[in-house]
Formats: sequence, C-alpha cells, structure tokens
Amino acid sequence: MHVLLKSLHNLMIRSAKINSQHTLRKREGFPGQRLIVLPAPLIAKLLRDPLLRDLCVTATGFFPKAPGHYVERHRGTDDTILIRVLGGTGWVEAGERQRIFAGEFVIIPSGLPHAYGADDADPWTIEWAHFQGASASGFSSLLGAADAPQTLRLDERGMSIPSIALLYEWLERGCTHANLLRASSHLRSALTSLHLAQLTDPSRHSEEAVRRSAEWMRDHLETHPPLSSLAQAAGLSLPHYCALFRRLTGCPPMEHFQRLRIQRACQLLDTTSLRVSEVAALLGWQDPFYFSRCFRKATGKSPKTWRSNQKI
Repeated sequence: MHVLLKSLHNLMIRSAKINSQHTLRKREGFPGQRLIVLPAPLIAKLLRDPLLRDLCVTATGFFPKAPGHYVERHRGTDDTILIRVLGGTGWVEAGERQRIFAGEFVIIPSGLPHAYGADDADPWTIEWAHFQGASASGFSSLLGAADAPQTLRLDERGMSIPSIALLYEWLERGCTHANLLRASSHLRSALTSLHLAQLTDPSRHSEEAVRRSAEWMRDHLETHPPLSSLAQAAGLSLPHYCALFRRLTGCPPMEHFQRLRIQRACQLLDTTSLRVSEVAALLGWQDPFYFSRCFRKATGKSPKTWRSNQKI
C-alpha cells in the first residue's frame, strides 16, 4: 500500500509539472468569453424557412486571449466557419498549417477536415461565426475557400468589415425570427464586404510580388540568395514573405528553390552530355559530392543512376 501511494504521489507530481509547462488544450471555457450555439432542431427549422434557408447563423462567439484554444474536426462540419483575429496569433491546418495573425480573417468551408488553435506563446483573441444555408458554399468559393481554408489579410481595410460581434449581441437577446433575420443580413453584409475589400486589398500586390520572386528563382538557379534579400525585394517582412510563399507554392521559399535546382539538374542529366561536376557547377554547387548528396536526397538516386535509367 505504501508503495502504491508513493507511486500515485509521484504521478501527481509529474502531471503537475507537465501542466505547468504546457497549456491545457480546450475548445472553450475562457474568462470573458461569449458563446451562443443554436440547437440542431432549430437549425433544421431555419433551413426550411424561406427567409433564412439561404444563409443562417448557427453559432457565434468571442474568445478573448484564449490560451490552449484547440479544435480538431476529423470529418469537418456542416457549418462554414468565419474567424476574425483581433489580437495575438493562431493557426489553421487542413494538410498544410498556416499561421494566422491579428488583422486577418480565415474562412473554412463545410465538410473539410481541419484543425485550428491559438499560438502557445501569443494566444489569439477572436470573434467567430458558424453558418449554413444555400449561399454558404457560394460565399466560400467567392472568398477563395472552395476546398481549403483561406486567410484574408486586409490590413487597415479590415476595420471597415462589419463586426462579427454584433451577431452575438442580437442572438443573445433571443433567437426570435426578427433577430435571426438581422443576424443573417449582417453576416451577408460582412461576407460581401470581405469580398469587396479583397478585390482591392494590398495583399494581392504582395501575392504578385511573391510570384515574381518564384520566377526570379527559376531564372537564377546558380545563385545563393539570402532569404532576407528575397523578402526585401518583394517588399515584405520576412515572416509575411515566408507565410505567403508557402501559401502560394505549398512549400517554404528555400525548399522551393532547391526543388527547382534539382529539377533543372535532372533535365541537364537527361538532355546533355555534361559531366555531373559540370551540372553541379552550372547550378551553383561548387562541391560535386555535396550536389550528389542533395540530388540523392531529393530523387532517391545518384546523378549517374538517374542518367542511366530509361525515362520512357
């Protein structure tokens, strides 16, 4: 018995240490939070209502500085989700993880497996809404989130987007037909304003700058550009450049650059009689042995084996 009590005591101490080092993950339950979730029978009724079936709010809330906030839905949800980050940092994941910063919106389409949560060091403050209806998928597509989460950075223009918090204020007064209509109308206005702001948002220019950066890489495969200089040339901060580059290409800048170099090396090995060392030098590798290691890591074959294998 003494041994058992001692083991339990040690386990409690270890658990306390773990909880002191890692924030407990939770879906909700934050000081100062506001939260309204409509019951399923009411949602079903709204989706048959001729005035609400097109777009109806199913849940809405506000989480202030929410450490440990974490949601994972392996099968997605029937709702389309709109999150506005008012402060701090978080992330959303549906395959690739994207960091979300203050001033950004993220929209997650219905039916998509996903996860999202607050940053451990700088947890986000968010207002959010879930919605359904015949127009939900249309708004997802309009905002670029047809089959993947879409992050929208609108900078100062984001202040002109109608506040999601008003949805909570109206529904808190009671889910009367009039209040539900007001919430639906306000949500439509917010989504439409997001789209209109997106059309002229400076981030589109940022995306174009990142695309030009990727094209520059393709034309200068023999160089070794510092990541900071690429971000500077695009007119973006280093974190914003890296996040936007990953969003547009699916991988970080230097990984993309390395893939381009290896791809070109494969072409040269297949279409020229250049020696492996000459191919390496043309693409900026001064050490042919290091080039061979990089090539094998990327393709699973040595340069010589790649050249000797029949391709078609």
